[in-house]
Amino acid sequence: MAVGADQLPWEIDPYRTQVWIEPDASCHVDDGFVTRLGDRLQQQGYATSGAVMRTSYELAPLPLSRWMSESADPARFAEQLKELGIEPYQCDRVHLISLERDGDWKIRFREFDSLTQSFGAVHEAAVQQRELVSSAILRLSYAKFAPLARVNEVQKSNITLTARGATLVEEEAISRTQRWSEAVGQIPPAEDTEVDWDALPAAAPSESPLPETVPGLVGPGEALQPVLRRNDRQGNLVANGIVFMPWTYIRCEENDGLQLKGSMVSGYSQAMPGRRNVRTQRLAIGIRPLFDSTTLKLVDKTSEDTPLAGYEIYAKNADGPELVGASDANGKVVIPNDPKNSVRLLYVRSGGNLLARLPVVPGFEQSTTARITNDGPRLLAEGFVEGWRDQLIDTMARRQILSQRVERKIEEGEIEEAERWLAALRSGRTVNELAFDLRTAKGQFLKDNKLDPTIKRRIDQLFEKGQRLVAQDKSLLVEGKLARDLEAAKKNASQP
Repeated sequence: MAVGADQLPWEIDPYRTQVWIEPDASCHVDDGFVTRLGDRLQQQGYATSGAVMRTSYELAPLPLSRWMSESADPARFAEQLKELGIEPYQCDRVHLISLERDGDWKIRFREFDSLTQSFGAVHEAAVQQRELVSSAILRLSYAKFAPLARVNEVQKSNITLTARGATLVEEEAISRTQRWSEAVGQIPPAEDTEVDWDALPAAAPSESPLPETVPGLVGPGEALQPVLRRNDRQGNLVANGIVFMPWTYIRCEENDGLQLKGSMVSGYSQAMPGRRNVRTQRLAIGIRPLFDSTTLKLVDKTSEDTPLAGYEIYAKNADGPELVGASDANGKVVIPNDPKNSVRLLYVRSGGNLLARLPVVPGFEQSTTARITNDGPRLLAEGFVEGWRDQLIDTMARRQILSQRVERKIEEGEIEEAERWLAALRSGRTVNELAFDLRTAKGQFLKDNKLDPTIKRRIDQLFEKGQRLVAQDKSLLVEGKLARDLEAAKKNASQP
């Protein structure tokens, strides 16, 4: 059923691809339609992809609607392949193609990668004529083909990779350019009329005889997602052996035809192990965004039911940080595509504090949820300390003014007025009382055992600043001195 399973070096190993086609009843086609379509795709595919892919086409042996849904389980699909007698080493890729007709021919395409056991997104296209279905399928499958690469070396954020079939892809790209040049060179020149080639109408994408891209090609600026695959001694996948590195992407910076050089953008200090492991394959699979943007939702990492509102999202750009927006009442913010950056590195801030680094490929997922530290307790503590500090400043200023009045009345010999102002000084709140309030509030804010250590440390720092302000107050010493000076003034006044 599947294509050959020769074990070849990675650089010249083609993608062994099985294509399943399922025409809907609305297409009104005969039993031989899929065979004829497959033959035409085989001819056009060889002419446009060369040796990059070894492809076989057939009628889908099972209903595809289940596997076209977002909830489709890749592991269950891999089991389904085994039940059909298709082993992973026999088939690298499975392309699912469903056809419907409602005036136009509607094509739905989805790709499954056997090595990483992952589905791509469901992509769609439409053409008006039946004769254009085959070329539309090739264009769609080539454009949304997810290249696979092997990680060679990781040095901090710098990473080198080798794309599967890199030599075949490079040869096909060069050959296609040569064929196009030869075809243009054979166009006979106009004899009498000068042709303005720039003024000629461009052909519609559905009318183009060749796909614009070569399958498996990774261009500069494209994004890939790193994957770890753990095998047993026989090279078979172990249970739960596929791990997609969370919040980590690779941005291709250079492709010299044999090796990819890129930068790894991650929310973690060490997202991928730098050392090689015989039983662990370090891979990266290309990303083909489906949407125009991605909705990022921020929730408390201790409870996904608690959205985090009012958190500012900044994007790191070459010109500096850019404010993307702030999370709404549901903790959501829309991250639009950036034509200059396939991978956007986002910084989540609250109250001037950095809470998380979140790399995102806008359009790769329609929505994604980030569980981050809830800064709410720190904000509450900050609000309390700010209010307490205002009270402290007001109290210290009031006590200083009253102290100056007492001192002045003593100097002027107005003993009764001095006693009245000293009583007012003693009746007001003291800095010691405010310090007690600060210590009590600190205990209340830090009593939660589930409090994040980082937030706990920041709350502690807020209260420490308040305690340092209290230590600067000398008003109680001044009050005692004024009381002694007043007593001395009374004795001097009572003497004849």
